[in-house]
Amino acid sequence: MKPRVLYVTHRVPWPPDRGDRIRTWNILKFLAERADVDLICLADEPVTAETRAALTRVTNRLAIVPHTGKSRYLRGAMSLASGGTVTEGLFESPMLRSVIRAWGQDASYTAALASSSGIAKYIQKPQLMNVGRVWIDLIDVDSQKWLDYSAATAFPMSLIYGIEGRRLRKLECALAAKADRLLVVSEAERELFRQFCEDAPIQAIGNGVDTEYFYPVPSTLTPQSCVFVGVMSYLPNADAAEWFSNLVWPKVRERFPEAVFRIVGKNPTPDVQALGTLPGIEVVGSVPDVRPWINGSSCVVVPLRIARGVQNKVLEAMACGRPIVCSPAPLSGLAVEPGLHLMQADSIDQWVESIASVFDDKCRAEEFGMAASAWVQLNHRWQSCLEPLREMIDTEYSDREIEVQS
Repeated sequence: MKPRVLYVTHRVPWPPDRGDRIRTWNILKFLAERADVDLICLADEPVTAETRAALTRVTNRLAIVPHTGKSRYLRGAMSLASGGTVTEGLFESPMLRSVIRAWGQDASYTAALASSSGIAKYIQKPQLMNVGRVWIDLIDVDSQKWLDYSAATAFPMSLIYGIEGRRLRKLECALAAKADRLLVVSEAERELFRQFCEDAPIQAIGNGVDTEYFYPVPSTLTPQSCVFVGVMSYLPNADAAEWFSNLVWPKVRERFPEAVFRIVGKNPTPDVQALGTLPGIEVVGSVPDVRPWINGSSCVVVPLRIARGVQNKVLEAMACGRPIVCSPAPLSGLAVEPGLHLMQADSIDQWVESIASVFDDKCRAEEFGMAASAWVQLNHRWQSCLEPLREMIDTEYSDREIEVQS
């Protein structure tokens, strides 16, 4: 008889077109090959028949709970006002509670896994009683993300972000005392968590990349072109696009007047859309497949100033064998060697010189691309990255009695 696992995600795992969905989709597939998986997910946008069919193929039981409208933001504000976190309020769903309660009454689960701290409450008692082990995939240390936002923004948002960060840190510590295992996406995130919660049963399970989907292909490059890929309503991505466009790109254009910078990703903010009026910048927006945009560019840029965990956009570009110029923040979760697998740039001058070196030297660009692709193949295939999840369903143990990767 197969183990039975309950998986609760804060967003529908399909299509895998953004960082959290890429991770949850691949975890879902991995678990489904080894257990009967009951999946409950919140849906913050319309769910297509194709999405429902894709999820049905890999689940034993599926519940997609609508979670749209302004009421969720009101619940977030109310949660903050009452001493909780905005995050918990945003993911509050009476319907989700009802489904979990009903499923828990007629099923006994080997393990339950939640995809973020915001929905961790749903797989704990008294919401869910018949469960062997409780795992929570924090993905990133969210408290630090909000504290980073606080440091990077002006009052009054800096105050709100700071409160959210401090309260989330308390929540994360509380979860460490209740869950059998906490997961984060990198050793760097794990070490950060241990700095404020030393005895947490926390383990790093890294992100992978689908190397059968993202791989080097011969393509017609647009000469002297850069691309940045990401969801452009996400604050760190929007900030990165604006910073690069306003401060770095004009200096690149001084040296390469025909150079083109393309911003690819859905839901660009009005400020990001306005960047399309600047010389040599195209705001492409949403695309059905990012690969042609990656493969067709001379260089992939990742100018994130705020970043947590492992950036899928870096892994995907590396898998495609493209030369990459990246700011330091996204590299903290990757064991890459700058100068060998990709180029790291911090100052504006470093950015300009790194991009210029790719534009001027085709052989150098190809060497970086080959090294990047080989490194991803060796270190970030999904199957090997997720192998530690076997413990959740295959091994009888108590995390409270063993030391987790200390």
